This record gives sequence, structure tokens and C-alpha cells, in this order.
Amino acid sequence: MIQPLKTKVILQLIEKEKYTSTGIILTVTDREEANKGKVIAIGSDVLDIELHDIVLPDWNKAEKTKYEKEEYYIISQDDIVAIFRNTTP
Repeated sequence: MIQPLKTKVILQLIEKEKYTSTGIILTVTDREEANKGKVIAIGSDVLDIELHDIVLPDWNKAEKTKYEKEEYYIISQDDIVAIFRNTTP
């Protein structure tokens, strides 16, 4: 497993589905199209972000890497724009 240092966070893209005009489902894996990422690891100094949070990062500031054939993105907690949390009672 990858362990980020200090205020870094490791994300995985959340794949999004798009439909063509004929109804064919296309899976979008491009980071700009996918928008959101899932937090899979956090550094020791990260505040306000928890494992498994769904976040909206500034993808331009994320560093792409591969580990055991999986793609991950490393980003500073300061470059995460929003956290999507379920607040329904």
C-alpha cells in the first residue's frame, strides 16, 4: 500500500458513465471528465479529510502514479476543493 507523507492525500478516480445518443454506455476515466476522486490514504498531518471521502480535487495539481498496476493520484490536502458527504438524517 502507498502511504503519503505529511499533508498529502492519495486518490483513485471515480469512473463516470456517459451515454451516447444511441444509448451506448461509455465509461469515462479521464480525470477532468471524472471530476471526483475517492480518498484511499492520508498523510499523518491531514486535517478535515477522512479515508473513503469523495472529494473534488484540483486535478492540475495532482501527481499521477502507478502501484501494482493501479493508477493513483497524489495531491496536497490544500488542493482539494470540496468534500462530498452524506448529511441526510
